[in-house]
Amino acid sequence: MYISELKVENFRLFGEGENAALLRLRPGLTAIVGENDSGKTVIVDALRLALGTRDQEYFRIDDDDFHCSTEGEQSKEIRIRCRFAGLTRSDTGAFAEYLTYEEQEGSRVPVIYLNCKALATERRARYRRYVSVEVRSGIDADGPVFDPESRNLLCATYLRPLRDAERALSAGRGSRLSQIPQYTDDIATVGVPYDPTVGPPADPATLSILGIGDFANALLKGHAGLTGARDRLNEDYLKDLAFAGSDLSGDIGVATGDEAARLRQLLEKLELQLQEAGADHLPRNRGLGCQTASKIDQVSACNFDQAMRPDCGACPGWGLFSPARPSAGHCAPRCNCGCRCAHAGKTHENA
Repeated sequence: MYISELKVENFRLFGEGENAALLRLRPGLTAIVGENDSGKTVIVDALRLALGTRDQEYFRIDDDDFHCSTEGEQSKEIRIRCRFAGLTRSDTGAFAEYLTYEEQEGSRVPVIYLNCKALATERRARYRRYVSVEVRSGIDADGPVFDPESRNLLCATYLRPLRDAERALSAGRGSRLSQIPQYTDDIATVGVPYDPTVGPPADPATLSILGIGDFANALLKGHAGLTGARDRLNEDYLKDLAFAGSDLSGDIGVATGDEAARLRQLLEKLELQLQEAGADHLPRNRGLGCQTASKIDQVSACNFDQAMRPDCGACPGWGLFSPARPSAGHCAPRCNCGCRCAHAGKTHENA
């Protein structure tokens, strides 16, 4: 059994209709290559979302995963369809209730259609958007829902890329991005520190990065919301828990530390987002290849298991593709027949 067809709609850079991705595959090893932002990572992540993986990492759908048109309209439904062909007798027995029979050369052949649909609810104030995921069988997603045991039989084995720039350049504790700016002169010398005994300067923008953080901490500590919570904690809870002659009093504030620790905590909130110039209405962050190009420590590697098939018009179907010049985030493809495809990811509909 193998995946003979993959259709991806409204997932990241792929839209629906003529803008959807439709890949037809053959048995054996498939290596997909392409230039930056051609959809290589999208194809792999679509399979991860539809089939699930055997690792313990959960694939969470974010708002940026829903396709945004050039007019800025974002879709609310992601559709991914996998077609499995070449079923053995044991395969047909294990997935008997999910089979679809198709006419091929005068005989009825069993295949499996797995349809994954992710539907986003309307965003409500102060609440995160909820995304429901449903996995059904049938060519039109009108068959039975796949139970967890059956889906587990179709789980894929996912090997993490040698470089994951999106994760490395995102915010978080101990992020790679936070480890770089703290040693630059701009962070260390620009601006004046915040002195709580004097107060902020007339223009708070003249504060240093650390000064802005200390000033914000002072504002938080004196905020009416926090002081009210502190007073309620002391009056309604700690007062009754104190022993006679030993009153308890609590104070709520931002955790403190030395200058290096406070600066590191501020920088860990930063992230690097890539966006096409002049396209503020489009989702931020580009493909894995473009992100890798701007990653601080580039790794000279190329993922052969991700990308789109180049179509030179002369190659007889799927084969093994090798890079003519491998580099970080770039792979110029060369086909089995020896020709040089001019544009690796030029059209996903030709794949």
